[in-house]
Amino acid sequence: MNGPVKRLLTATALAALAATAVPGAAEAGGRHQDLGRQVLAADDGWAAYDGGTTGGSDADRDHVYTVDTWAELKAAVQGDEPKIVKVKGDIDAWTDADGNALTCEDWNDPGYTWESYLETYDPEVWGWNAPTGPVEEARVRSYKAYRAHVLLAIGANTTIIGDGAASVTHGSFYISNVDNVIVRNLGIHNSYDCFPAWEGDAWDGEFDNFELSGATHVWLDHLTVDDGDYDDYAEPEIWGAHVERLDGGIDIVRASDLVTVSWSHIGAHDKTMLIGNTDSDRYGEADKLRVTIHHNWFDTTGQRSPRLRWGQAHVYNNYFTRDPDTDYPYYYSIGAGKFSAIYAENNAWEMEGVEPSQVLYNWGGDAMHIEGSLFNGERVDLLAAWNEAHPEAPMTGEITEFPELHGKIHTTRAVPYLVQAWAGAGKLC
Repeated sequence: MNGPVKRLLTATALAALAATAVPGAAEAGGRHQDLGRQVLAADDGWAAYDGGTTGGSDADRDHVYTVDTWAELKAAVQGDEPKIVKVKGDIDAWTDADGNALTCEDWNDPGYTWESYLETYDPEVWGWNAPTGPVEEARVRSYKAYRAHVLLAIGANTTIIGDGAASVTHGSFYISNVDNVIVRNLGIHNSYDCFPAWEGDAWDGEFDNFELSGATHVWLDHLTVDDGDYDDYAEPEIWGAHVERLDGGIDIVRASDLVTVSWSHIGAHDKTMLIGNTDSDRYGEADKLRVTIHHNWFDTTGQRSPRLRWGQAHVYNNYFTRDPDTDYPYYYSIGAGKFSAIYAENNAWEMEGVEPSQVLYNWGGDAMHIEGSLFNGERVDLLAAWNEAHPEAPMTGEITEFPELHGKIHTTRAVPYLVQAWAGAGKLC
């Protein structure tokens, strides 16, 4: 992959880089502790609000685990007592309890194969309708068995920390209706769906690298979140639609609240970060979905970096780049949906072949404040660029009451150097 444009380091950027070590963390109890005992700093975004985020930092010795298999990891994160789970090495969720490799076919229901599904629901045979009947029912049973295996359901009061270079492939981190979770220093790759559904006009893959559903006080930090060695756009078109095997990178939905995503390398993914998954008010999200997104490297992401509905997002000091040779199309970076409010400051873009008017998108929301942006090394008013190019859908709403909590906001010219140096797994001391 071609890297972003490298510019000469300024004295300001060098000074800021030298001063930034293990960004965003505080030691539990005010004394030196290992990474598993670190908690979110008291001012570090929305996850620091209303009591803060401490994860499993209070765990006793019996609830500190070191795991190196998928089965061990799934067992260690259960329950709501404080716990620290240290991940060693590279774990593949496509393994059984003995560590033997599995493939998609190992979850096939007796009534299902990919080939039989395509044969049964070919529109020339079935018509352009959503599948029903025995083969679709067998696919659903296969999907449920697969989901039960690859979903990592994380309990409350948990810290998951990579112990050195560590990663999880094919797993989906699921933080649902629990409070106080920290995940740091870990690669999360290729949350692949073995059993995508044909919906009559499109394919639908279900699994996210991270899904936060009704979760509160969550800190995601120093992660590498991407598609791994898999290229989603290498999948074929079948029945006129691209077969979708991947869903979101980090989805924060269903009234999740008080979340900070920091210092992470999020790359080579299409639907990257969705905040709020519906325009309806079914989840009562008018005062929820408060998220801080800072010092992340959005590297060749196609869209939703982030996209909001209902929520309030503080988006600062992030770095957006794009490999011009990628198969992944680019749609936009930051999207404003209905009832959302976005406060974006001091973010930097390095994108060949992209115009400033493409960076934002109006999905039915108009409340966006954006300042201090650099686009290919130049100061650009990205909101004005959108509004000029799209007079039919201007974003003119005002934001007056937030953000309240945040760490140091660096100058925009320092952002590419700081983020490339520190964002991602393996960058913690």
